[in-house]
Amino acid sequence: IGTSVRGKSAMPKFVITGASGGGKSTLIKSLSAAGYTCAPEAGRQIVAEQLASNGTALPWADKAAFMDLLFARSIAAFDQIAETAGQSVFFDRSFIEAIAYGEVIGRQPPRFMLEAVAERRFDNPVFVCPPWEAIFARDAERRHDFNFAIRDYEANLAAYSAAGYDLLEIPRASIAERRAFVINMLG
Repeated sequence: IGTSVRGKSAMPKFVITGASGGGKSTLIKSLSAAGYTCAPEAGRQIVAEQLASNGTALPWADKAAFMDLLFARSIAAFDQIAETAGQSVFFDRSFIEAIAYGEVIGRQPPRFMLEAVAERRFDNPVFVCPPWEAIFARDAERRHDFNFAIRDYEANLAAYSAAGYDLLEIPRASIAERRAFVINMLG
């Protein structure tokens, strides 16, 4: 597992990505309860804020504005995460998902986004929650269906691979088993 994070820090930063509704946020909450520093998913925060303010930067409305806001918010989370004493930090998705979302909506990412992805690095592996229809559920912030979740998942994997990351699938198991799997992979 690497330790390169913007060339300045030895604090390991890991991403948990994968399918929408695949259990990422539940896993992040479990890792947080176990004492790890965790950054929540920016996308769900943005949707909740936009809904509350009657905004339009939503994945079913102004998709380009949502992509831009998702990228900016995710970059800010990466840049602002508090340094911890060498402890691993986990991100519920990342700015690379904004690049993947651009692929899904047919929008090329601007050059500054690609430069930011190259400049800011996570540690390997990137943990992947695969599509899991048995736990997938729609809600006020997740209005898409399972087929869209699969397309989004495939775009996410392609974006992380293109950015040079090693992907490691987390097994479909209980949350305790998933948390143990991730922690055990850290060594």
